[in-house]
Order: sequence, then C-alpha cells, then structure tokens
Amino acid sequence: MPTARGEFGTAVVNGKIYVIGGVNQNNQPLNIVEEYNPLTSQWTSKMAMPTARSGFAIAVYDNRIYIIGGSVGNGFVGNNEVYDPAANSWTTKASMQTPRTDLTASLVNGQIYLIGGKMYSNQAPFYTETALNEVYDPVKDEWSTKSAVPSPVEGYASAVLGNSIYIIGGSKVHAGTGSAFSNSNQVYDPATDQWSIAASLPVASSYASAAVTQGNMAKEAIYYIGGYTGNQYSSQVRIYTPENNSWSTAEDMPTARAYLGVAVVNDLIYAIGGFNGEWLSINELYTPLDYGTMPPKVVITSPQNRTYQQVTLTFTLNRNAGWMGYSIDDGVNVTLTSEVKLNDLAQGAHKIRIYANDSLGNMGASDLVYFSIDTLAPDVRVLSPGNRSYGATDVLLQFTVDDLNATLAYSLDGQASVAIIGNQTLLALSNGGHRITVYAIDGLGNASEETVYFEVAPFPWLLLTAVLAIVIIVVAASYIVIKRRKAGAEESDGDSLSI
Repeated sequence: MPTARGEFGTAVVNGKIYVIGGVNQNNQPLNIVEEYNPLTSQWTSKMAMPTARSGFAIAVYDNRIYIIGGSVGNGFVGNNEVYDPAANSWTTKASMQTPRTDLTASLVNGQIYLIGGKMYSNQAPFYTETALNEVYDPVKDEWSTKSAVPSPVEGYASAVLGNSIYIIGGSKVHAGTGSAFSNSNQVYDPATDQWSIAASLPVASSYASAAVTQGNMAKEAIYYIGGYTGNQYSSQVRIYTPENNSWSTAEDMPTARAYLGVAVVNDLIYAIGGFNGEWLSINELYTPLDYGTMPPKVVITSPQNRTYQQVTLTFTLNRNAGWMGYSIDDGVNVTLTSEVKLNDLAQGAHKIRIYANDSLGNMGASDLVYFSIDTLAPDVRVLSPGNRSYGATDVLLQFTVDDLNATLAYSLDGQASVAIIGNQTLLALSNGGHRITVYAIDGLGNASEETVYFEVAPFPWLLLTAVLAIVIIVVAASYIVIKRRKAGAEESDGDSLSI
C-alpha cells in the first residue's frame, strides 16, 4: 500500500479494494483513498474523503461506500459520507445520531447496522464503550434504533454470515486501569431484533479484523485475523464455523499486527496495513486451506414448486462453470448455456435438476424442483338456453364448468363480456335470434368457450287481441248492416200490400 497507516476502512466494489482514511505515523487523521486491483497488483489514488478521520465504520451498498462516524483527532463525529467509485466522487448523507468511533458497519437486507463502539463520557477518561445499535436506511437517508448489544464493546471485529451479524472480541474501558479485553461472540438477528451468544474466541483480544468467505471458492466461514491481546500484537488467524459453533486455527499471518484492514475478493483474503509498534503498509494474501474445492452453487429460479401452462428454465450461478446441464424426470442431461424454454412437456407432474462443473472438476447440483404442466382448458357446457325458440323474453342462462376456480364471463350477441360467478337469468331479451357465448379461463390462462344460438318468439297475445277485436267489429258491423237491410226490405213489402 502506498501510504503506511492503520485504523482505516477497507471495502470491495467490483473486485477492487478501496482503503480509506486512517491515521499515519504522526497520529494524524487521513482522508486518503487508495484503490488496489488484485488482478494487476497495482495501487491507484482516488478522490480524497471530505472529512479526514480514523476508527470509522464502513459498508458497501449499491456499489457505493458509506463512511460513518469515526475520530478526528481527539473528537468523535457522526459524519456520513458516501464514495461512488464509478464517478470517483463524494456526497454527504444524514449523520449518525450518536457520534462515536472504533465501531463497524454491517449490511443486512439493504440496512446498515452500527453497533457499539466508543462514545463520549462525562467521567475520566471521558469516553466509554456503548451498547447502541443504530440503523441507517441508505434509500430513505434515515436513522432508527434497534436492540442494544448485550455486552458493550469497542474495537471489536464484525462479520455478516447468513444474515446474522457477529460482534467478536473488543475491549471495555476501565477508568484508571486501562482496557479489559473481551473474547465474546455476540450474534444479532436483524429479522427478529434479538441477540444470542455464540462460542467465545479462544483468546480475548481487540482491534483485530474479520473476514467472511462466501462459499464461492472456499467454505463459508468467519476469519478473525490479528489483533492485540493486551501484551502483544497477534498474528493468529482463527476460523469460526457457524454450522458447529466452533473455532479452529489457520496458518498464522506473517506479520503480527492490530488496527489492520481485511478485504475478501473471490474468497481470497487480503490483510492490509495496521500497527505493531509502527504503522504498516504491508499487504499479505491468505489463501484458505480448502480453496478451490467448493463446487459451483446453482439455484433454479424457474420453475418453482407449482403448476405451469408453459415454463422457462432460469437459474443463478455463483461463479463461472465449464459445463452446465439439466435433467428432467431423471432423463439424460441436456447441455445448458442460458435460460431455455422447456417445450413439449407432457401433461402432469415433472422434476428437474441443474448440474454445473467448474474447471477444477468440482461438480455442483441444484436442489430438485418439482412442478406440473397443465395445458387443458376448463370444460364449459351451456345447458340453457338451447338451440331453440323461447316464448318468453326472460331466459335462464345455465351452464356447468369442471374448474371451480375458473374465471367466468358471457357475451350476448357479440357485446362486451360480462363477468359472472354462476347461473343467472337473461332479462328482457328482444324478439328474434340471439347468440350467447360463455367463457371459462383457469388460473394459468387456459381458456375455453361454448356458443349457443336461440330465438325469442313470445306468443302474440296483443296481435291476437287486436285481430279478435277487428273480427268482432267486422261481425258486429256486418250484423248491423244485415239487420238494417232486413228492416228495409220488410218496409217495402208493407207498402206494396197497402196499394
């Protein structure tokens, strides 16, 4: 590293390591930003941090580096400054509510947790460890408070594994007697806002650093590196395995030191700078013992354990693989290079698994996923009306469907569809021919329909009444005419007789 220093922050963005701030041999706070490229082993200077400081917390969210709190000489701050490596620029965000130093930041599910550390005190030496647990939301630029750490510590190391935050080691301030070192391993679950205690460090120490291997090339584990035990600087590397809640010992770091920074790139651990009586610029690389023995991790994202009309096979892979393939229903492996539509699958249940083989011969396999294919549409049958004529203008719409969860609708004479949930009466239909179509669509989009043609021709009572009225009128009129004619004829006959 170009600048010898300690109490700085390290962060990894896009495979590059950023070393920010810290203190130098003159015990002056620094604002220096230096970028290390592991591929070329080259260092590059970047835009300086606005506030020179050390002992701050550092976290990466959305490829931006958040620098929070810390010490500026003898003063503690809550400043929250954000570095964007892509733009090589800084912005300022809402400050931490409680100024403090010698703490860490842990990112879980988009929230940055700042736990413990050292804050001002009104008693000599006028600072003390704190149990505070303040949470920063980088999207809302807001702060909140969560459950305090059970045993307050400062100068601890922290790590995130499995969405749990591990607060390891550290020290407590004892007025007049210096610091007492801790071997505690306190575990915070952000999902429940609860604390628990894990296996203690074998040796109490503070101002070490912690790193996490993610299972890409080495087994998932927490590495606790270096530190100060009260009488010497440590070169020890301890490995914590959550599965069995135990510690083991790895190869010692070549240079014993505290106040160092560590960074993990592709499960390789870089131990940078620090202090062992003098401020250091050294950069030492640790390769985990099981490095290169981990199979690729492949996860099927589609299909899931449900029913599909048609399905596309999609997946995630944690690193490059030399070959990938999938097997359906224990069939032969089919080479896979990217997502693919699974065509021509038979109706019914299926299972699928993806395999991935890396260049070192490690074979990984996804979990077996069970799913079903359903391309059959609901069977809908119209019982009424039938293909005939009806003598009423109100006609019962009655039908059956074999899928009780289907979405139903009907259309009369080509009009807009009307949603229905069951049988109903079609009211006040006009005389003449009609066409009705009943639709059924299941949850997968399989659709069916049935159309019936019928006629509305009610008995013509009005017409009949009118005709009868006319007939009656005609008959009555005819009767009157005949009656008059008969009467006239009788008068004529009378006149003839009298002559």
